[in-house]
Amino acid sequence: MKKSSLALCVALLFSQQGIANETTTQEFNDTYRAYVAAVENKQDSSELAKKAFELGKEIYGESADNTANLAINYANSLDKSEQEQRFELYRTAYEILEKNHGKLSVQVYDSLIGMAESTPSAKRADTYLDDVIAIAEKQNSDKLVADAKMTAARILAYKGTGERYYTAKEYLEEADKYYQENLPNNAVDRISADFLVAAFAENQRKYSTAIERLNHVVSVFDQELDFDHQTELNAHSKLVHLYEKTGKSDEATKHCLAIAKMVPWKESQEQEPLYRVHPKYPKSKVQRMEDGSVVMEFEVTPSGFVDNITVVGSEGGSAFEREAVKAVKQWRYAPKFENGQAIAATSRVQLDFKINN
Repeated sequence: MKKSSLALCVALLFSQQGIANETTTQEFNDTYRAYVAAVENKQDSSELAKKAFELGKEIYGESADNTANLAINYANSLDKSEQEQRFELYRTAYEILEKNHGKLSVQVYDSLIGMAESTPSAKRADTYLDDVIAIAEKQNSDKLVADAKMTAARILAYKGTGERYYTAKEYLEEADKYYQENLPNNAVDRISADFLVAAFAENQRKYSTAIERLNHVVSVFDQELDFDHQTELNAHSKLVHLYEKTGKSDEATKHCLAIAKMVPWKESQEQEPLYRVHPKYPKSKVQRMEDGSVVMEFEVTPSGFVDNITVVGSEGGSAFEREAVKAVKQWRYAPKFENGQAIAATSRVQLDFKINN
């Protein structure tokens, strides 16, 4: 019930050839093969997906399941920022599949999730997700119901406030309970649930719960998986933030070091801090509506702390410099590694102070 698999689409899309003229069919076949290759190689596939969708409509017609699947492929290929176009494509797919198979059919599952993700309306997303869960419940699969509730929790958590936020939390708790009782420790679904539980916990200032869940993610990668992954990096990064936020800098250090081992030091650009404190705007400057900026050079220690800060340039006066230095002293970085050892290195940052008129 995940988004349309390439294997399924290929089987469907090549089963009805001969409907359109031979030239169009051949062009479609070549385009679709190129689209599949682009997806498999993690390349931009949006233009190929668009062309395949347009050619597919000619071959299969406006109301065919294949056309709906091509619309979903096209929507999936677009950047998340193109919400309106993605929503219209998912809706096109839904309308075709709903007419052909029914409102609560398995066939409309993916398009409903797509509409829920891409609509700006939390209310509409909630309605679509109600149908997603209802479809899952019809399949007599507890795992599918848990997956549907996990998807609903993720979407509503970032769209909804108030009542819908608590609906998302309830869905998450139900999915998480199933995963913990029925899936192995290193299951991808359990790791995803850990991240979302941690996000809810941090939002509610339940920092110990968030830290516990993220440490579980890290331990799974350390003990049971033999490769580095973006998910592991994200967990380490969030743990640095949470430990610093709760005043546990020593606990944050091992996660700074873990990130440094996984991500090479970037000599060509300034390092991004793992944890940062924003400087306070000097009251005297606020009263006068004055802007400023401060450029600082400093040492990132082998433990990822900031030391030996030097102001190398500034505009607006010493008040900005004091606040900038005070803030940057609290930042944390992943240290530089050479020959398997963390070493001190120099970095630089510019902080800009601007009054929003």
